[in-house]
Amino acid sequence: MGDQSRGDVLRVALVGTGFGARVQLPAFMGLAGTSVAALCGRFAEKTRRIADEHGVPGAYTDYRRMLDEVQPDIVSISTPPVLHAEQTLAAFEAGAHVLCEKPLAMNVTEVRQMLDAAQRRKRVHVVDHEFRYFPARYYQRVLVDQGYVGQPVLLEATFMSPMRWNLAHPWTWWYDEAQGGGLWGAIGSHYVDAFHWLRGRDPRAVTAVLSTSPRYANRPAPDGDGTLPVTADDSAVVTIEYANGLRGVINLCAVAAGEARRLAVHGTEGALVVEDDLRLMGRRGDEPLHEIPIPPEYEPPMWVPEGVLNLGPFAKLAGLMIDAIHGQSVVQPPTFEDGLIVQRVLDAARRSSAEGRRAEIA
Repeated sequence: MGDQSRGDVLRVALVGTGFGARVQLPAFMGLAGTSVAALCGRFAEKTRRIADEHGVPGAYTDYRRMLDEVQPDIVSISTPPVLHAEQTLAAFEAGAHVLCEKPLAMNVTEVRQMLDAAQRRKRVHVVDHEFRYFPARYYQRVLVDQGYVGQPVLLEATFMSPMRWNLAHPWTWWYDEAQGGGLWGAIGSHYVDAFHWLRGRDPRAVTAVLSTSPRYANRPAPDGDGTLPVTADDSAVVTIEYANGLRGVINLCAVAAGEARRLAVHGTEGALVVEDDLRLMGRRGDEPLHEIPIPPEYEPPMWVPEGVLNLGPFAKLAGLMIDAIHGQSVVQPPTFEDGLIVQRVLDAARRSSAEGRRAEIA
């Protein structure tokens, strides 16, 4: 498998039929220059059905067999985090470029192994922080770079969601710490990356409380027979200290009946606030907080169906990866180097919460 020129079609294999099927599959199918060659999922019937619905020729339950038989140019991994490292390493060994879901791995050691393999094989490596490319968030970053808020002094993120509020929600890997489940990895990783993207450089220490609400200590077993214990967090309060003097504060809850999503940069001259991932608000000096129109060039590259809002942002990220593979990068997508920075913060927060003290970042 050699390096591709701009005119070549890149063959994509997707590992994971949850988020991979809902978002990644239609995005890759809608992008020029890619062809989805295969899907790999845990359940043969489900995987074959999804493949048939979208005209994908290959359907597998064994990703190693898929890599051997399909020999894809790109492997996109959206499985539970406990599987990311082994699947990524196998994909690099097969000669593929890799796009891997967040959190990138279970710990810093695994991320370093993944990054080393990518660099050794000279393959493009991208972590799926597609939230960067929501138009409001993207333009927020542009305005920060242009000096809208002056010198940033505080980064702030709030995520209150009823996504796990229903007691009847059945147990999945998401509730299992051993498989990389929990809100801190699933959503906290996005906000840690957002802080990094918005000028939070060189994180030095973390103070964190990660918790599981007592009301949700058990969940119905998937087969309906009894309950299973929840070992992963559903809430997190985290403060991050950066070398450049910034502080970042993250407040997350997946069992909150009221909903709120907010990402803010507060600076010496003003503030920029993204609300619900969709609206950008700003103020400078003494003016009131007001909505800022987002220029059309920051809109997603494809039509987004209702309820699948991150399809467009993911398509933007995937397009940047394709540009990188062809050596045509203008904007660099989030790479495993970015994933390593995020993972260092994730790991430190877990240490801080477990030990009940401020944890320096290794």
